[in-house]
This record gives sequence, structure tokens and C-alpha cells, in this order.
Amino acid sequence: MTKLVFTIDDERSIRDSFVLALEDFDHIEAYEAENGLEGVKLAEQFIPDLVFIDLNMPVMNGVDAIKAIRELHPEVPIYVVTAFDKMFFEQLHALQEENIAFEVATKPMSMDQIQTIVSTILPAG
Repeated sequence: MTKLVFTIDDERSIRDSFVLALEDFDHIEAYEAENGLEGVKLAEQFIPDLVFIDLNMPVMNGVDAIKAIRELHPEVPIYVVTAFDKMFFEQLHALQEENIAFEVATKPMSMDQIQTIVSTILPAG
């Protein structure tokens, strides 16, 4: 069964690195969005099995997109991929206070890190 992985990031090179890392998985289909609003629209059309999301993006930031995706799909694993922009610390803490679950990964992520997360959360078979 095919699993859907969303990468939501305004940096083309970051999205490209995720798509490249996901190519090694036959059971994964990669979807990309260049801002939070596009990511939410994707989540309205498709049910993701895993989401990687940046915080600092135009149109809709990652925090607002996480809230919207959580409303649509409460159980989907979400990884915030960030360079730890301090302006979002308070907002991330507020998400935790609202019991909105997510994991945090440091940007940039290596191909091995991406693949380890994917193979752990979405094993083949």
C-alpha cells in the first residue's frame, strides 16, 4: 500500500532533498508544497501518512498549517524541520499546550536522517 509523505517548505532545495531521499522507498509517494496554505490544501485533497514542515514560510507559516492539518488529520505524524527560529518558540510551545503533537528535527536534515524517520514511521510491507 502506497504511503503519502508531504514536504512543506518554501525552499526548493529542501523540498528537492526530501524528494530525493524518498525515491529509495517503493511504497512512498512524495508530495510537495511551497507554503503552509498549499500544504493545507494538499491535506484537504489527500490523507498524508507523514508530514515534514518548515515554520518560517510566506502565505501561511508552519504553526498555522500544523493546526489546520491537525484539524483535518488528528493522527498524522508531523515533523517540524527547522533551524530553530526563535520567533516560533512561543508558538510551538502554545501548540504543545493545546496537545497538538509534533516532533522537531534540526534543519538541514541529511538523507540518512530523512530515511531513518520514514522507515521507522512508515515501514515497507
